[in-house]
Amino acid sequence: MAKKPYFPNKLSPRSQLILDLFEKLGSIDAILAAHPDITEADIDTCDREAMAMLQAGVPTILPGRAATSRRKKSGGRSSVGGAYQLKITLRGSKPSIWRRVVVPADITLDDLHSVIQRAMGWNNSHLHAFEIDGTTYSGAGPDGYLELDMNDQDESDVSLGAVAREKMKFSYIYDFGDDWIHIITVEKFIPREAAPKTIICTGGKMCCPMEDSGGLWGYYEKLGILADKNHPEYEEIAEWIDKDFDPEAFDVNAVNKRLKAIIL
Repeated sequence: MAKKPYFPNKLSPRSQLILDLFEKLGSIDAILAAHPDITEADIDTCDREAMAMLQAGVPTILPGRAATSRRKKSGGRSSVGGAYQLKITLRGSKPSIWRRVVVPADITLDDLHSVIQRAMGWNNSHLHAFEIDGTTYSGAGPDGYLELDMNDQDESDVSLGAVAREKMKFSYIYDFGDDWIHIITVEKFIPREAAPKTIICTGGKMCCPMEDSGGLWGYYEKLGILADKNHPEYEEIAEWIDKDFDPEAFDVNAVNKRLKAIIL
């Protein structure tokens, strides 16, 4: 017999019932169809209680985590669990290069990797990893091959809701040669009834650096050369970067168009 998931007794009885039903039925729609006495307001209360317990460090299983595991089998994603507003900032950038996105709480870290790539403007050409509360989560490289270090966790097995809490910060590292370190700030949790239906970028500043530009130091050095037509390396750098490159450019509509291509 499968071991019953652990749910602390601090949940209200109705929320406990909803979580139990979610484990059995697999979706909120199925619960609402089978139990007309359960309302959308009950579901939202369950979301808030479970998320509050997780943020307080109490071990529990959110509906979003169950939905994540079922999603890998069914190809779909439940809308339960609300969403997180995240601010992604490229550490050390001045002026700050950043994006603000809203993502489902039950999004897996490998899908969050895709969101970061598209929101920032990277091309997913290098390896990456998340560092969250002392644990490293990594995934497949651009060639699709997955080889985890001994102490790394597979990012595809972990949902954001399982590791995130409001106001926390964690890091996402892209390209272990250039070391583009992104600081992810969990700005707030958005309840299910107020969460957008899709992944969305709501703001940002500055253009993403070019791939393979040598990290922030190399990137800013190249911008300096591009700004000086008398520099002996100007023609070489201008040909590599594109003379029309605008380091201050940011188009939220273009970002959201890229994000629409992500299928959860």
